[in-house]
Amino acid sequence: MYKGKRFHLFLVSLVTVSVMASSCSKVKDLYTETDTSPSTLFPDGGNVPSGFTWNSAKSMDIRVAIDDKFDGQYFYRVEIFDNDPLLGTGANLLAAGQAKKGQDFVGQLMLPTMAKYLYLRETSPLGIASVTMIAVDAAKSSINVTPGSTTSSLNSNKASVARSAVRTTISNTNSSSVSTFAGRAVVVPNDAIEISGNGTISVADNKSYVIKSGVTFTGKIDANNGTSNVKIYVQGKWKNSSFEFNLGSNNGLYITDGGSLELINVTQNTNGGFVNYGSANLSKMETKNNTSYVNYGTLDADKADITNGSFTNYGVATIQNLSSTTNGTVIRNEGTLTVKNATLTNATLEAVCHTTIQSLTTNGATISISSGALLSLDKLDAGGTKFNLASSSILAVTTLAKFNSQASTMRGPASGQALARLKKVDVNNQYMAITYSGNLEIACSDHTPNGEWNTFYVLNSPAKLVPYNKSTVVIAGTSCNAGGNNAPGGNPNDQTVTEVNLGTYSYAFEDNWPSFGDYDMNDFVMDVTITKTQNSANKVTKVKLTSKLRSVGATRRLAAAIQLDGVLANNVKSVTYSKEDLIGTNLPLASNKVESGQKYAVLPICDDAHKAFGISDTKFISTQNGGFQPIDVVITVEFNTPIDAFTQLNLNSFIITNGYKTNSRNEVHMVNYKATDKMNTTLVSYQTDKVHQLAVGDPFKSTDGYPWALCVPGSFKYPSEGKNIVGVYSTFKPWALSGGTQNTDWYLNK
Repeated sequence: MYKGKRFHLFLVSLVTVSVMASSCSKVKDLYTETDTSPSTLFPDGGNVPSGFTWNSAKSMDIRVAIDDKFDGQYFYRVEIFDNDPLLGTGANLLAAGQAKKGQDFVGQLMLPTMAKYLYLRETSPLGIASVTMIAVDAAKSSINVTPGSTTSSLNSNKASVARSAVRTTISNTNSSSVSTFAGRAVVVPNDAIEISGNGTISVADNKSYVIKSGVTFTGKIDANNGTSNVKIYVQGKWKNSSFEFNLGSNNGLYITDGGSLELINVTQNTNGGFVNYGSANLSKMETKNNTSYVNYGTLDADKADITNGSFTNYGVATIQNLSSTTNGTVIRNEGTLTVKNATLTNATLEAVCHTTIQSLTTNGATISISSGALLSLDKLDAGGTKFNLASSSILAVTTLAKFNSQASTMRGPASGQALARLKKVDVNNQYMAITYSGNLEIACSDHTPNGEWNTFYVLNSPAKLVPYNKSTVVIAGTSCNAGGNNAPGGNPNDQTVTEVNLGTYSYAFEDNWPSFGDYDMNDFVMDVTITKTQNSANKVTKVKLTSKLRSVGATRRLAAAIQLDGVLANNVKSVTYSKEDLIGTNLPLASNKVESGQKYAVLPICDDAHKAFGISDTKFISTQNGGFQPIDVVITVEFNTPIDAFTQLNLNSFIITNGYKTNSRNEVHMVNYKATDKMNTTLVSYQTDKVHQLAVGDPFKSTDGYPWALCVPGSFKYPSEGKNIVGVYSTFKPWALSGGTQNTDWYLNK
C-alpha cells in the first residue's frame, strides 16, 4: 500500500497528462490536500436527502403460483415484463422461468422506478397464453401472485388485464379510433377544489374539482355553463338519483379506482371526456361530437347512446340497451362487455375481447373481431353490414342470424383461419344477402340453401361451409374467447425457459473521485445487457454480459470492470471474453479468468479505456462528436454451482483511475455499492475521517450526498463534454432533491 510521500510522487507524474481538460483538470495530493473547489452538480444550491441512493431502478422479489390444471405433470412458462408484451410497445423482459403445482416461480427482477405496473404472461402446457397486469407498490420490495389474488394484481374480473397473448390486430380498423386515454393513470392535481355536501357546484374555466375518498356528494355540478378545460375527479362517491349530468364542451369527468358514480344520466358534449376506473351506475349515458367515454372499472347502464363519439371498454361493462346511429362512431371492447339489446347504424363495433350481445340489429355497420377474441350473439339481424374476422377469431350466433336485402359481407383473414359458428342462417328470398370470403369456415347445419335460379348467398373460395358440429378450425383458448375451438383436445407439453434476455442498463461515471468533477457524467459510459441460462429449477447456470463501450470523456488512463456481487470467485467455473486483447495485463487474471486476488468475481472490461478504442493518447472519445464507433465486449460466465437469482442488481460496475496496475487502487462505484478487495482503503479513511469529503459509510457519495456514478435503464444519452447533467436534463435536479420520488423518468427528458 502506498505511503503518503510515495503516492504524492506518483500523482505528480500524472499531472503532465491531466492538465488539459475539464474532466481531469488537476490531480491533487489526495492525502494532504482538501478539494476546496465547489461541487458543480447543483451550483445554485439544493440539498439531497441523506438516504438517497441515486437509483433509477429498484429490485423486487417475486413469487408466482400457478393455477395448475394438469396437477403438476407439466411446466407453465412464466414471464414478467415492464410493459404489455403484445399490445404495448417496447416491452422489456424482467424475469422468466417455469412453474407448476408444487414448484412456484421464485425470482428477482430489476424494474425502473418509474414503472407503475408489471405484466405477467403465463403460457399453459397447451400453449395458451394470458397476460395479467400487476400494480407495483413503491413501498414494497416483493410481489406475491397467487391464483385469483387481488392484492398484488388488479381486480381479476377485469378482462382487460388478463387477456389473450395472441396479438389483437383488427382487419380494416382505423387505428385513430383507439382511445387516447388508454393506459394513462388518473392523477388528481394538488390544487383540485374539494366538493362535498348536497348543494349545486358551478365550475370555472381551467379548474379541477375533486370528491375526496370517503366523501359522499349528493348535490349537482353545473359543468355545461360555457366553461372549458374543467376536470372533475371522483375519488369518493357522487350519488344523486334525480340528477342528469351534462358535461360541457372540452370538460372531463374522471372516476378513480375506488370511486363511484350513481346518476340518472351523463351527457358528454363536444370534446368531452369521461374516464372510469371505479364504478359507474347510470340510467343513461350519451356521447356527442367527438366525445370519448373510457371504462377501466365497472360500468352498469340501462341505456347508452353513442353518437359522434366513442366508447372504449377495458373493464367490465353491462348495458341493457346500446345504440349508435352515426358514421365515425366507434364502440371498442378490450375487456368484458355484455349487452342485452344493441342497434348499430353506420357505426363500428370492435370486439377485441369477449363481447356478448343478446340481440344485435345492424344497418350499414362494420363489425370487427380481433385475433383470439369471441363475439357471441343470441340473435343477429343484419343489413348492409361488413363483418371482418381476424385470424383465430370467432363469431358465434347461438339462435338465429338473419341477413336482409341490403347485402352484407363476412370476410375471413388473408392468412390463418377464422370461424363463424352459426346455429341457423336465414336468407330466404333475399338476393345475395350474404357473401362469405377469405379464410373463413362457416359451421352451420341449418342454412337457407340457394334456389335453382336464385342466389341467396355467395361462398367465395377459400371460404367453406361445414356442419355445425363438424368444425375443423383449431383456435387456442384465451381469456377473450371462452375456450376457443377444438383447443381442449390438444396435447400438453412443458413450457420451459432456458434463456432469459433482460433489458439494457447504462453506467455513467465521473473519474475525479474523490475530488469533484464537472458532472458531465461521460468520463466513461457503457451499456450492459444480461442474458442468463437457467435450469428447470429456475437457477442460473450461465450468464452472458454484452457490454457496449460508448464514451471516454477523460484525459487520464482508466480501466473498467464489473464485480458480480454475491458471486464468489471460486464459484466461477470459467469466463470467456470476446476481446481478450483488451484485458489481462493491468488486471491480472486467475486460472478461471476472473481477476486474481478477489473474494467476489471481478470481470475486467478493459485494462485501458482509450486503448480499447484504438487510441494511444488520452483524448476525448465520443463526448465532443460521434466520431468513434462503440466497442462491443461480450463476457460469458459459467458457474460451478447454479445461483438462485441474477439481475442487474448483481452488476457492480466500476472504473479504476489511479493505481490500477497495483493492489491498492482508486475505484469509482455507484452509490450503495461496495468496493472490491483491492480498493485503496487508506485513502478512503483519510477522505472520510480527516478531510470529510466522503460520506461516512459510503465512499462513493460525497458529504453533500453527490455521486460519481449513475445507472439508468436503457441506453443513456449522456451529456456532451463539459455540459453539466443538471443543465442537460431538465428534471434531473428535482428528481435528486426529492430523493428519487419525483420525476422518476428524468433520463428521458433531455
